Amino acid sequence: MDLVSVIMSTYNEDVEIVTQSIDSILNQTYTNFEFIIVLDNPENISLRDLLISYKLKDSRIQILLNEENIGLVGSLNYALSHCKGKYIARMDADDISLKERFETQKKYLEENSLDFVFSNVVYIDEDGHQLYESRKNELDYIQVKNALEILNISNHPTWLLKKEIYSTLSGYRDINYCEDYDFSLRALNFGFKIGKINKSTLLYRIRKNSISRSNALNQYLNMRGLSKLYRQGKIENNNDVEKMKLESKKIATNSENTKFNMASYRFNQGLEMNKKGFKIRGVMNLIKSALLSKYYILKFYDLYRYKTRKI
Repeated sequence: MDLVSVIMSTYNEDVEIVTQSIDSILNQTYTNFEFIIVLDNPENISLRDLLISYKLKDSRIQILLNEENIGLVGSLNYALSHCKGKYIARMDADDISLKERFETQKKYLEENSLDFVFSNVVYIDEDGHQLYESRKNELDYIQVKNALEILNISNHPTWLLKKEIYSTLSGYRDINYCEDYDFSLRALNFGFKIGKINKSTLLYRIRKNSISRSNALNQYLNMRGLSKLYRQGKIENNNDVEKMKLESKKIATNSENTKFNMASYRFNQGLEMNKKGFKIRGVMNLIKSALLSKYYILKFYDLYRYKTRKI
């Protein structure tokens, strides 16, 4: 059996939630893996003690203790430097992998001659209650490529890919809240084949105080900027990437981010009302979302491009 290296970074998550996450990996039906966990908060004694206790119980676990907080990208790249597996799987400290995740993903990747796969997810709230499932569809390499040129559709914590991709790309680049999208586009740029499985392999936890929510506009602008650089053939130009990051940060002030989040709330409310048959109220909320933030109009446009493209 090929060795799978699982990488995860943890910082300040609840001990019970991290326990659920770790257990979901240890209980996989595919058992030949190493589990590399980085603690990026040296002051979090509770998490440190939990991780050490797991290491003593299961030899497949490796614990890396950062001397100082270096962030998600630095921690993931640190974990990558310790990976020995043919394949690498991503995991987040607040999510739960379904038991057959690795077995399903590895089989699909190999049977379809792919280099990189991701899947659907089931969204759960902070208490673990199921909310809804992400879009159900299977996408081949060309369809994924067409989609990623417009939007980030790959669920980062569901990734399973060949180690050679990480080696070729030298790991992640530090792109604020978009390191996964940047990595996916660069993988495509190097000719690696990415596919999507029409099956949920992970429970994805949505937290009210998540980093992505508090920096939603910056994340969206970075995603849009990376998409443009990819289409222009400039995704590997670090100077262009840094310039894009600075422009996004300059635009994404606290007030603009607040308006963007309010627009997002109205947009989701509108979709929900339409589903329930309240068409007029739904349309009104969709209109309000566009009026609240001029950058949400761009998001409307991107979603339209995505929906109308043959994917």
